[in-house]
Amino acid sequence: MKQKFFAIGAIAVLAIVGVFIFEYATLAQRPDRNAQNQQRGNRQGGERGNRAGMMGMNYVSLVDNSWIDLSFVVKVEDETLAKTRPHYQTARDNIASKMEVLRQPGMREATTKEIQGILQGLNVSLKEILTEEQSAKLNELTKKRLTEMQQRMNRFRGGGERGRRGGGGGNQ
Repeated sequence: MKQKFFAIGAIAVLAIVGVFIFEYATLAQRPDRNAQNQQRGNRQGGERGNRAGMMGMNYVSLVDNSWIDLSFVVKVEDETLAKTRPHYQTARDNIASKMEVLRQPGMREATTKEIQGILQGLNVSLKEILTEEQSAKLNELTKKRLTEMQQRMNRFRGGGERGRRGGGGGNQ
């Protein structure tokens, strides 16, 4: 009789320990949606995470992509690239320094205007160097990239038809 109680007790203890381990093992794998939303800045009734908006618009990559488009899509001559390079380098360096300021609290609006001024200055410089056709093609490519970048930012922020990443949700 003692052996039966011992065997049943051992099985019960193993079952309880197994359930306990299983519960915590699956809990570690289960995403905590509320904590994730807090980390992303999706707080109810609060700010919607300025960090995501600032990091979403990378102005340095905009200059880099413009250079790539000019080199490989518009396919300008080497002499033209040599003339545009100092303008791109200056704009890129200035924007990179402003990106550090942009990350500081309260500096977003003023710094964004300064960066837009730098980009406009680059465009003016490029118009003096490029032909009208080259300039028009580069502007078209830049506008396309800006539109794509804004769409990605809107998708990241939860805009659009489907809402958050991973599909539709909500009302079914």
